[in-house]
Amino acid sequence: MYSINKLKTYNMTYLVEDDFKLLSDAFLVPIGPIHHHKDFNIRAHIFLCIIGMLFYRYLAWKCKNLHMSLKQLVEELEGIRIAIVKNSRGNKIKLVIEEMDAKQARLFSQLDLEKFIAD
Repeated sequence: MYSINKLKTYNMTYLVEDDFKLLSDAFLVPIGPIHHHKDFNIRAHIFLCIIGMLFYRYLAWKCKNLHMSLKQLVEELEGIRIAIVKNSRGNKIKLVIEEMDAKQARLFSQLDLEKFIAD
């Protein structure tokens, strides 16, 4: 008989498979081709790609209640636009969030991105 921990571990193998898919996706985590010639630079490149993958995993975990795939999350985040607006005198600059659809608005509030927009 299998223990519950072994079954849980087996059922979580799709996460590792998804991570390999992320590493092979040229747009999300571009691990290759590597244009470095020194071992240190190659290790640094791979390290940064793995950190990027971990960041995407954290983003997916933080937004798990939105029931969106990782690619959908990234696409929706790319669609959120911020405009820089100057007043008529040109001495006051303000950041304004452009119009968002419902998914983008939910994602914006879920990640509490408004705190990064200074008044």
